Amino acid sequence: MDVRQPSAAHAAAKLDELTASQLEARADAEFWLGQPRESIAARQQAYRLHRDANDARRATMAAWRLFYAHFDLDEAAVASGWLQRCHRHALEVPEQIESHYVALADADWALYKGQLDDALASARRACEAGRQFDDRDLEALALGVQGRILITRRDVAAGLDRLDEAMVAALSGELTAFATGWVYCLLLSTCQELGDVRRASEWTDIAVRWSEERGQDSWYPGLCRLHRCEIRSLRGDWSMAEREALHAAEELAPFGDYLIAEGQYLAGEIRRRRGDHAGARAAFLRAHELGREPQPGLALLRLAEGEAEDAAAALRLAISGRPGSPVGRGRLLAAHVEVELVLGHIETAARSAEELNDLAAASRALYLRGMAATANGSVLLAQGDVNGALPPLRTACDLYRELSCPYEGASTRVLLGMAARRAGDEQTALLELDAAGAIFERLGATPDVQRVAELRSRPVSRPDGLTSRELDVLRLVAQGRSNRQIAAELFISEHTVARHISNIFRKIDVASRSAAASYAYQHRLV
Repeated sequence: MDVRQPSAAHAAAKLDELTASQLEARADAEFWLGQPRESIAARQQAYRLHRDANDARRATMAAWRLFYAHFDLDEAAVASGWLQRCHRHALEVPEQIESHYVALADADWALYKGQLDDALASARRACEAGRQFDDRDLEALALGVQGRILITRRDVAAGLDRLDEAMVAALSGELTAFATGWVYCLLLSTCQELGDVRRASEWTDIAVRWSEERGQDSWYPGLCRLHRCEIRSLRGDWSMAEREALHAAEELAPFGDYLIAEGQYLAGEIRRRRGDHAGARAAFLRAHELGREPQPGLALLRLAEGEAEDAAAALRLAISGRPGSPVGRGRLLAAHVEVELVLGHIETAARSAEELNDLAAASRALYLRGMAATANGSVLLAQGDVNGALPPLRTACDLYRELSCPYEGASTRVLLGMAARRAGDEQTALLELDAAGAIFERLGATPDVQRVAELRSRPVSRPDGLTSRELDVLRLVAQGRSNRQIAAELFISEHTVARHISNIFRKIDVASRSAAASYAYQHRLV
């Protein structure tokens, strides 16, 4: 019988009228048809029959599947209970393969609890057992879990090697459908969290095709499409990415709110970049309601609406929480750099840029390296070190071009244009701004198109009646220079500097140097 297509008789039968084998088939069918609760109910009944018949091997595997069914639904307490039952039954068959499947569950549970050494030891035991018993499913799944653990320990290269090996087993067709889907989702989610855009792109289309052919209505097609949405968003295919993200979220509704939240958050980011603030806010708040951290998207939305202080406060709170995935934390840090620079808090921004640099070095993912290079260039530019800012900004542009991430690349080219302008090279500045503007126009990034147009049409900004010399003084104040340092750099007296600062405070209606610095960054004068 094809377990993905239950017979009409089985579909109508009450669970207590079915045999243990029929219940297992019913549970598998419900899983593939996207009915996780119904699948759990059928497998629980099968477990009871196996237990009552003293069939320890089948009871172990039924409890194992129930552990993962609840674990995947983010129901940790119930999952823990089923894991204990796995252990109890496995003790009765210590030399059989089923006891080694329990070791795999132990690895995932220890990883969830942050006990990485225990997790790795359990995963290795499961992998060795898979090879010993020639159980390809167990070996591949254990390789995948090992990869995840090693990456969490920041041994990224070794972790990706394990995941690639598991993926080859999946592609070769030697695994069951259940294990194949598991491996695909594990690799894609890990690549997404690492920011490994190239590897994710390589595997995503393959995984989507498989899941649509074999996944039926299980969560595999929705998960794979959700990962593909992330790639499409990075590649600039925003319309398709947003539609697919919301569609995938609907598909994943039976499998947990946290999966719906991912689709909502991705849609919010696309809307924010397009200038749809109301739509973006609704998506971010929906994601938050469903348990997903809405940052940095919501904070960047607040920044775009002129609420820089609120944005900075939200990001500080988010950064102080759990580290999260490398790319997730990297995006928080990159946004924090941007917001703190707008507020004129250069040293605070520099600290986040330094952490982002360390994160990128540990992961070695090109996408994170691009974010780190952009952040470093932004800080150096704010510090007035134009020559120092140019190399990391150029590196970031090259990385984003290699990864085909047009929005990030265009944003970095805007910074390059600003750096060229500071260096007195207006022609190069206009070339960079024109190139960035064309990309933003093609993407539909309306706020960025408008910003580039403003930068291009007003090479020298003199708001509130500030003179050229007052602008020079204000820029140096924003960079943290003292009156003596400003006087030396501009070849004027300290008395003249003090007079200029007094005039600046009066014209822009501020009462402190920090407020003047904030004004300078908000008006993009530095």
